[in-house]
Amino acid sequence: MKKLALIIGAILLFASCNNSAVQKPDKLIDEDTMANIIYDLSVLEAMKSRNPQLMRNSTSEYVYKKYHIDSVQFVRNNQYYASEIDKYKKIYEKVNVRIESEKKLADSLVKLKGEKVTPTPKADTPQIK
Repeated sequence: MKKLALIIGAILLFASCNNSAVQKPDKLIDEDTMANIIYDLSVLEAMKSRNPQLMRNSTSEYVYKKYHIDSVQFVRNNQYYASEIDKYKKIYEKVNVRIESEKKLADSLVKLKGEKVTPTPKADTPQIK
């Protein structure tokens, strides 16, 4: 009898692992927009940590207004994507690529400005003043 209960318990455990514990939100934010939101939140939090007086208000409120969402919608979407690990990993890879790209650009601009080199302006490149 104990073996039967153990087998049934194991079957139920494996069956429950296949179903996502977090249901898909009614207002699902697409992966690209979610990556943009997480990127913006990361940048604002980094700015706030470097200079707390720069941003006295909650940084997330700015992002929520920009994307026309609220905190509940963001949390539900974040929980959903966190339960879908492959999608969540893909989102964070996009965020990481964007941060690294922006970091390289900022580093090169700082280096140029430090050397007081005036680059030849092109139509699509930022100018250093």
